[in-house]
Amino acid sequence: MPEKREQGVWIEGDMRRPAGGGYRTRGPAAVLWRLLFMHSSRGERLMDGLGFFSVFAAALGSDRSRLADERETALRHLGYFNGGVYLAPVVAGVVVNLEKRRAAGEEIPSAEIERIKAALSSVLAARGNRFFDALVIPFGLTIAGVFAIYGSYIGPVIFLALYNYYHFQSRIGGYGRGVEAGEGIGGEFVSRLFREARALEGLASFSAGVFAGLLFVRAADAGGVPFIAAGAAAAAVAAVLGRRISATAAVCVAGAAIAAFLAATSFVGAG
Repeated sequence: MPEKREQGVWIEGDMRRPAGGGYRTRGPAAVLWRLLFMHSSRGERLMDGLGFFSVFAAALGSDRSRLADERETALRHLGYFNGGVYLAPVVAGVVVNLEKRRAAGEEIPSAEIERIKAALSSVLAARGNRFFDALVIPFGLTIAGVFAIYGSYIGPVIFLALYNYYHFQSRIGGYGRGVEAGEGIGGEFVSRLFREARALEGLASFSAGVFAGLLFVRAADAGGVPFIAAGAAAAAVAAVLGRRISATAAVCVAGAAIAAFLAATSFVGAG
């Protein structure tokens, strides 16, 4: 008979393999690996709950056996969690700090941990999403676009360097900060996040102006007034659709419109 596999929420959360299942990453390396894939299991019912538990279980390690309510703790942190993509590791670090102290005998009510977890999740999700989605990514893509106009590959390299500088700072550094500070992370930490945001906003506005000017000049060379008009119409359609569908979908629609124009004009020109 095949050996029966041990079952239980902690076993599954730790992602243990069946006997003979191969190598298993342990210790800090396991936590780091899971932090990078924390949102890969996102779903409608739990959002990032599975990913959060995966990080939490690896970080808590053998300390979980010292918890009087070990099973209840596992089930609490295997529930719904939505802390955003970029700063959720900060929340995970804070929770690991609190649960480790509770396992060591410190009197910390589980309800207080849940309150801190929920409060931090909403605040940090809003802060991280705004900084990355509305500033870093558009700024980096604009820089990449300016270089792409002149056929240079330096732009994408700058974009990746800029994005990953803040990405790893938030994901890895944020987790370490959460483990270190625990519930003392407070509003001061949140207010000091991304202090260079204002400077980046100014640079992003400047680069957007440069990009727009270059785009119109190049558009005039590429297809003349009809091409510029098609681009303006596509931007207008994207702005209108952006109120009803996601920004990503709106940009895809605009890109498809421009592609259709280029295809049509190329066939007309060929004819």
